[in-house]
Amino acid sequence: MAENGNEINNGHGPDIRTRYEILIAGIAVAIICIIAFATFRIMSYMNSANASEDTITTLDVTDGTVVIEVEINDTSSDNSGDDANSSTAEGEDPVATVGEHDDITVFTLTTQGNDFYKSKEGRLKLYAEPKETDADRPALIETAAFRVLGFSRDGWAAIEFGGARYYVKSAEIVSTSAPDDAPEYVAPSDTKKIKFFKPVGDKNEYKATMNTVAFSLPDVQSSGNRVNLKAGETVKVTAIGGAWYKIDYMNAEYYVISYLEPTNGHVEEP
Repeated sequence: MAENGNEINNGHGPDIRTRYEILIAGIAVAIICIIAFATFRIMSYMNSANASEDTITTLDVTDGTVVIEVEINDTSSDNSGDDANSSTAEGEDPVATVGEHDDITVFTLTTQGNDFYKSKEGRLKLYAEPKETDADRPALIETAAFRVLGFSRDGWAAIEFGGARYYVKSAEIVSTSAPDDAPEYVAPSDTKKIKFFKPVGDKNEYKATMNTVAFSLPDVQSSGNRVNLKAGETVKVTAIGGAWYKIDYMNAEYYVISYLEPTNGHVEEP
């Protein structure tokens, strides 16, 4: 009876070996699909990374923060560079405009008793301001003596003659004795563009009483160079004009408004 049962099972029952083969085949197909999908994702990521190297990310904050990718175009970059160079070439040597606070001439006052001069040779041309112009102007004869109020660093002399102020080139005059009828000395007054400074003697070491600023012109609104002075820092004062101190600082000429006092207690009257 048992022998008959075994014969029936072998002849008509399911083959176990075949089932295992089908199962293994299914697993293999699944593994191949997973590998193929992973390979596709890796290739996509690599392509995306390569593409990102040729883009620039910018932020548009007009309506919130939006990230925009802009493709770099080498041709347009070259063209823009050429345009920039051409625009620079067209705008070469721009003319610098001088503001009302940048056109100041500083004169250092002369010493009374040594303040009379005359023309070095021939008639002396007089200017209405310390600037060369082609406009008609008066002239002084060679022997006429006049008082020089002060000299500027850029070669001008402010003079007084006949109750009026003129400007002459300092290279064209020479010292002379005061005439017998020399008018009484009156200290010149500053104007918007002309500043007079009285020279300081030997006691010229000053210190800053607080942190302040030194300007390249005696005007806080000028657009020239400026440097910071720290409280307690010492400087050499060469001249004083009103509330302004003319100083020699780092081998350059600067001006400080107030906030300086002599280190030795000596106060120089402006």
